[in-house]
Amino acid sequence: MVQPSDSTGNFGIARWKAWAPGVGDEPGWRAWLMGADSHDVDAQPDVNFLPAMLRRRLDRHGRMALHTAWPCAEGLESAPFVFASRHGDLQRTLELLTALGNDDTLSPASFSLSVHNSTAGLFSIARGDRAPTTAIAAAADTLGMGLLEGASMIAAGAEQVLVCYADDSVPEPYRPYIEDDPARLPFSVSLLLTRGEAPLQCRLTQHAGEPSEAPETALMRFLVEGSASSVIGVDQPWRLERERHGG
Repeated sequence: MVQPSDSTGNFGIARWKAWAPGVGDEPGWRAWLMGADSHDVDAQPDVNFLPAMLRRRLDRHGRMALHTAWPCAEGLESAPFVFASRHGDLQRTLELLTALGNDDTLSPASFSLSVHNSTAGLFSIARGDRAPTTAIAAAADTLGMGLLEGASMIAAGAEQVLVCYADDSVPEPYRPYIEDDPARLPFSVSLLLTRGEAPLQCRLTQHAGEPSEAPETALMRFLVEGSASSVIGVDQPWRLERERHGG
């Protein structure tokens, strides 16, 4: 991981796409920001752009990630990819642990897709892109640390970096151990960060105070409502600041 200072310097957000069940447009995101509940909690993101064989390997967690990442990478021959997920494919992991507990045979395919970087690998395979990939898990700060990693890579010289965050709802056996509010899940967002001109110019700076809302909500408020800044994080919060709008 790139080691940050107290500020990343400027970077652009050239494209972004987000997904949550039942949310498909700006009014939907504004309602989501107001706390509206989805009536379609079992919705599946559209990944029909992928070959059928690859689609069959994805559960909802992977579909969420690729649904948002794919359009952000459209037209790019290659781009470093940062994939951030607090829990990864926890449902698949739970199925493997249950099989172990029952002395059942484990599926090699399920195991290969349960590791934290499997989604990044599938994205690379689908695009035929051999650019570097990074998989990040940082507890409640995962979204902020993924964004910080991408911004730090831009500061270190990368021309563009694709950052994707995705987390599905936690399976029932794990819910008593999740201390923060999981109401913002399932959720995925991808952002194409750039070194050059972009519609939105930003920077990340260290923040010493307490965040006022969940990282997912803070980021979407920044993107959808055009707030001047948002604090992204929980234990290690960073302030995402709007520098200026591009022409």
